Amino acid sequence: MKNKILILLTTLSFLTMSCGDDFLDMAPTASVDASAAFLTTKNAEAAVNGIYRLLYSQVTGGNQGHANHPAQLYVWDLMADDVVIPNTTNTWNLGDARWIDHRNDVSVTTTHPYRMYYRVIANTNMAILNLDNASGPQADRDRLKGEVYALRAWAYFNLVQMYGKRYVGGANNDQLGVPLVVTPTLEGQPRATVEAVYTQINADLDQAIALLPSTPVNKSHPDKEVAKGLKARVALVQQNWALAETLANEARQGLPLMTHAELRGGFSNITVGEWMWGVDHLEVHTTYFWGFHQYMSCNFNSSVNRVAPKLINSALYAQIPANDVRKLMWAATANDPATIAAPGGIKPQYMVQKFRLEAAAPSTSFSGDVPYMRAAEMYLIEAEAQARQGGAKETAAQNTLFSLVTTRDPDYVTSTNTGTALIDEILLQRRIELWGEGFRFFDLKRMNLPLNRNGANFVSAVIAGLYDVPAGDVRWEFLIPRDELNANKAVVQNPL
Repeated sequence: MKNKILILLTTLSFLTMSCGDDFLDMAPTASVDASAAFLTTKNAEAAVNGIYRLLYSQVTGGNQGHANHPAQLYVWDLMADDVVIPNTTNTWNLGDARWIDHRNDVSVTTTHPYRMYYRVIANTNMAILNLDNASGPQADRDRLKGEVYALRAWAYFNLVQMYGKRYVGGANNDQLGVPLVVTPTLEGQPRATVEAVYTQINADLDQAIALLPSTPVNKSHPDKEVAKGLKARVALVQQNWALAETLANEARQGLPLMTHAELRGGFSNITVGEWMWGVDHLEVHTTYFWGFHQYMSCNFNSSVNRVAPKLINSALYAQIPANDVRKLMWAATANDPATIAAPGGIKPQYMVQKFRLEAAAPSTSFSGDVPYMRAAEMYLIEAEAQARQGGAKETAAQNTLFSLVTTRDPDYVTSTNTGTALIDEILLQRRIELWGEGFRFFDLKRMNLPLNRNGANFVSAVIAGLYDVPAGDVRWEFLIPRDELNANKAVVQNPL
């Protein structure tokens, strides 16, 4: 697995994959050597901005339903039990919902994210190697280096959760993870253990937290609080409850929770105060029909949204209290005139209203922003981590949960649940709050829970009869792409 990287020095542009014999070899068609890309902090800023642009671009090797990182958010959720495709009229992502494509080593579902996240890693490796020598203010060097450490950790966190086995708290975790490449190299690397990958992730996040300022240059760029939020996510997966509690609390300090109006505003505007990190999608950076809102919003005028808009699991919807403002994020009944849909689109019951392009924008606008991290998630991590510690921490968990949910449901009172019942209540709130934002598949995997789609509005023809997958089944791991196996003989495949 080569990592011979040349950094493209064009502001807010992105790197293209080469057509060589190496899956992770990157040779952009217009590039300069690293010494020029990182000659100054101004140049380095342009190179690092290219990584952010990469994350929501039409990534080489993807397709309309698997275009970039925002696409991964709905792919992961379609593989779980909360997001429903209503019919087979449009075939995009059916293979994901059926758990077929991630078990095919030549499918775009396996190859696209592997290529994309390792491209991020390769470019952050080059930045880390060269940023110390860039001329310019030390504060700029520190910030840029902090950003790329955060991005590298985040990319590895996504990869190991997809292609590796789950992290088991209290175990040695010597099960296979993903190849660790932290410096540019021409040598193929074997798959590191899950423990080694998480050790690197945490080391990178510690560097990011130490280097980053608390105020981001843009919400598309991680700041110190985002790095803490990422480490809180990692701690939750590692069942390091005390650390998850502390970091989630620190990450959310000073951030407002969304108002009722903002919760109903469409989740497409990064300026909302609760948003910590996300895609600041400029209209000039057109993604055509390759973007998040083209597949997950109610009113983007795409064929997917017109004929097969996404729905919420009906059993989950039934558990949302009537006065909870979040209940309005989905259509209560079919064919309601008040339901917002793409022009000429169907209006099924439980249809998404959460993601919506702003009313002032045309129905084919490409400027919808996408959330990667919100303060609400930090409340939920904090509450879950407190509840799992038990004892006196359960009261703290009840209070943390109340602080969040009372801003959504005016009738909500402080929970009196304890033990498993309290954890279940927090997880229910997590499903409601973070619906469609890319968390559910990984939540099931980290908790070693089965997939269970029974008793809801899933259509057998859509999911090919796949209602259940046992916890620990080999299908919880994505297959390593065939291109990587062919190029890197040190890598072995996941169990088939």
